[in-house]
Amino acid sequence: MRSHRLLIAVLSASAVAVPLFAQSAGNVELGGFGQFTRPDGGWHVKNGFGAGGRLGVFLTNRWQLEGNVGFTSFDNASPRPSGSSSNQTFTGQVNYGIPFGLGGRTHQLLLEAGAGGQRFASHNDFTVPLGGGVRFMLSDAFALRFDGIVEWVENPTAPGFGFPQTIGVNSTAARSTNLELRGGLSFILGNHHQDAPPPPRQVAQAPQPRSEPPATPVRTEPAGRPAPSPAPNRDSIDAVNRAHAALVAQLFFDFDKSDLRDDQRGALDAKLPVLRANPSVRIRIEGNADERGSDEYNQALGMRRAQQARKYLVDHGIDANRIDISSNGEEKPVCQGHEESCWSQNRRDEFVIVAGEVSRY
Repeated sequence: MRSHRLLIAVLSASAVAVPLFAQSAGNVELGGFGQFTRPDGGWHVKNGFGAGGRLGVFLTNRWQLEGNVGFTSFDNASPRPSGSSSNQTFTGQVNYGIPFGLGGRTHQLLLEAGAGGQRFASHNDFTVPLGGGVRFMLSDAFALRFDGIVEWVENPTAPGFGFPQTIGVNSTAARSTNLELRGGLSFILGNHHQDAPPPPRQVAQAPQPRSEPPATPVRTEPAGRPAPSPAPNRDSIDAVNRAHAALVAQLFFDFDKSDLRDDQRGALDAKLPVLRANPSVRIRIEGNADERGSDEYNQALGMRRAQQARKYLVDHGIDANRIDISSNGEEKPVCQGHEESCWSQNRRDEFVIVAGEVSRY
């Protein structure tokens, strides 16, 4: 009993504290496996070996629909006649992934449940597979997959079970359970790296000189020529662009932290003179997290990161009413990879101008 409680506690903690594998809705898993089957004693066959394949579609980064096809061959045991029997399994199941980190990558423990059919010897049976597994990511595209499944087979009308046989309802073998151990390779379609975000856009452009039509000659005395319009001040435009870039520059955080890093305080200090010089500007700070952690945990972590940046600006004299905050959690990554080089880009605050414009510096 104590060991069961410990296992439940570990799995519960994993859902919150360990990294989250960032599969996306629509990703496809295609794979093959070899399998070992220990049949129910009522089948009267020896342990068997076989193979199969799977095709799954991710509904979210954790939930997956999957179809499996398997084939196993068994040597008959007494009182069956000598020879072999075969078993084919066709099931559909739902998988739920619990993430964990290992070797710099994010993997998943799997909880699996479904329903389907089996054909053993010459009859068909209804089956319910229940089990679990693990998906080890070798890269963004390839994974090792291991599963342990108990097949609950319902066969109340199968005369091939129980000896001596009873035609019709076979009360001596109405249900049977088989243990299947599977191992194989999966190919994940849809995972890809996303390039780092482009630099902030330039918001002010030098005005293009207008081409004036030639003056129409007049018969009166020529008037004085108008003074030429002043040339645009390139230095001023560049200064406004730099001020805008400083205001929307991102702020980055360490893993699972909302404290401001010493090397990031300068980014906040650069925003202060811009906000002071442009009192009509209002901003929204959006906190973000990398893929590791549960949805709820990362939503709260993103909010704490936004709050820290807002507090710093308010403590340095910026009106709190000019700063909104929100959290995207892990839902808006700028890099889709599953290693630290991408995670470090996703642990960030973004600064969005929601009112006014930067016109002074």
